[in-house]
Amino acid sequence: MDRIKVMVVNDSGYMTELLSDLIISNPMLEVSDRARDGVDALRKISKCRPDVILLDLEMPNMDGLTFLEKIMTTAPIPVIVVSSYSQRGAQVVFDSLEYGAVDFLPIPQDEPDKLRHLQSRLLSKIRLAARINPKPLTRPSFPKRPSVKVQPGTGGIASKAVIIGASTGGPRVLSHILSELPSDLPAGLLVVQHMPSSFTSHYADHLNKVCKIVVKEAREGDKIKDGTALLAPGDFHMLIKPSFSVRLSHGPKRLGVRPSVNMTMVTASEVYGANTIGVLLSGIGHDGAFGMKMIKRRGGITLAQDKDSSVVFGMAKAACDLDAVDKVLPADKIAQEIVRVMEYA
Repeated sequence: MDRIKVMVVNDSGYMTELLSDLIISNPMLEVSDRARDGVDALRKISKCRPDVILLDLEMPNMDGLTFLEKIMTTAPIPVIVVSSYSQRGAQVVFDSLEYGAVDFLPIPQDEPDKLRHLQSRLLSKIRLAARINPKPLTRPSFPKRPSVKVQPGTGGIASKAVIIGASTGGPRVLSHILSELPSDLPAGLLVVQHMPSSFTSHYADHLNKVCKIVVKEAREGDKIKDGTALLAPGDFHMLIKPSFSVRLSHGPKRLGVRPSVNMTMVTASEVYGANTIGVLLSGIGHDGAFGMKMIKRRGGITLAQDKDSSVVFGMAKAACDLDAVDKVLPADKIAQEIVRVMEYA
């Protein structure tokens, strides 16, 4: 079996050597080339033909975001951002995901040696990235539309709920879907995106800035309101109570993840019954498939992102395999389908 070729793009010689050592520790991986900045990387890519790129963000001559914008326009390659900015500047990380990066790994600030303790996570991310579908990463990304936001708290208690689950490849699509929804959507939204706990509050703030609906990180006891999306905090399951409110739980991981899409979908379907819409987006694994099955069993509607527009067609495929999906759609059609379903529900 061919080894996975990894290109390291970083202006720090120390970090380049450290990342290279971690890569070659796995016999299934190899370092195809190294580059000191985006200009150097663009010059070398056609010759070394990497399967995955590890990218720093702050570099001379050409920064990581500019590099992403250029490479994703013509020949998309899976990129994992490995940078201390993923600790210090969460917004920059979300920008890189919007530009087409598939994942990120925070480097402990001022303590890069601790990256050695993250070796298994890094190698796992590389192996996953090498298997993804690069086509959906191609620029240009989804169109940006100006948002007109209602004030938090103006929506009434929701009588309908939309539960959206996503993992790898999800943030970019999720941002598009939520930004397309109208501020007066007659439903509450519950969003579970697999993401480190240190980033979910920043991610909610990021989404809130680009969406017409209100987006916030869920807190214990939050009421589910029309036109408001509650994002599950990292490392907490988000459960729905009969009082149309949220309960957060640090209970055991389900299918290896916390928060669990399944737990939000199942508990929401028990409260909202046929007034539940389940949506599964790009992501690896089986989380959400059982939840979609329960939503459908209780008379709700289920939607899934299709293979061609998914970076990883895993979670949605698992739900399809369970015959738990009513309609499979490209990413840019999901928001309008949610709105359409609301008009007839």
